Amino acid sequence: MTQPHLPRRTPFAFGLTFVPPGALGGLVTGTSEPAQSVLRACQELRAAFAFVPSWEPWAEQTLDVLVSAGVSAFWAVQGPLWPVLRARGIVEGLRETLTDPSGMLQRIESGLDAVVARARHGLESGAAGIVLAEDLAGTEGPLVAPDFAIEQLLPAYTAVVRVTSEFSSPAILHSDGDTRWLLGAVKRAGFTAVHAGGGLDFDGFERLFWAARANDLAVIGGLQSTALSNGRAQAEVLGSRAGLLARAGGLLLGDDGGITEPQQIALLAEALVAARTI
Repeated sequence: MTQPHLPRRTPFAFGLTFVPPGALGGLVTGTSEPAQSVLRACQELRAAFAFVPSWEPWAEQTLDVLVSAGVSAFWAVQGPLWPVLRARGIVEGLRETLTDPSGMLQRIESGLDAVVARARHGLESGAAGIVLAEDLAGTEGPLVAPDFAIEQLLPAYTAVVRVTSEFSSPAILHSDGDTRWLLGAVKRAGFTAVHAGGGLDFDGFERLFWAARANDLAVIGGLQSTALSNGRAQAEVLGSRAGLLARAGGLLLGDDGGITEPQQIALLAEALVAARTI
């Protein structure tokens, strides 16, 4: 697919989130080096920011390259819950968020120091903010027991938020699914924004967006990867809807973290044309 011409002005910020360098495809022909691929994609799409997943082997170099180029790099760290769930067995661990919340909290808190240290490292290396990545919901609602998430897990996350406050940087919570039930606790914990991950169609995303605005939270997302797999016409419709929503304020346009193929990136560029010219 031919790379479309992008209009030179845009009324909103756009960024790439969890897009693997290998999916950048024809957008960055001529380089296979991950850090340079991410940078060139940001330049081609005029992205103001990009997530850098700290657990990837190319993360450190990508952070350095983006910071040097003036692109805001949001350093993503894995939250403390899912390592515990995997160690316990996911089904059993999720059950224990309901049946043994105090025991689960103790296990989670034992891993918090490592998460905080990873976040601090990113900020000291020039990151513009921290993304705490923790999937707490699915398409239909909560994955973990809601009382546990609201009363114990989100307050535990404040250890990470405090680090971002030291650097006057934003803290962003990433979760897949419908997290409307959690947004009040997200705000109380001190997060600035949420990244709406996969599992929502655009109607679901729009409902989440307005709920976040009601809680004084910014939102990152709006360009659903499922729609970016269904051809140019749907990508253009998606971009137009997202562009209109962005003009309401409080939305940083971005992908939902589900892009895996070069074709989706090409259609993301098409969606951006529509969003920026609506």
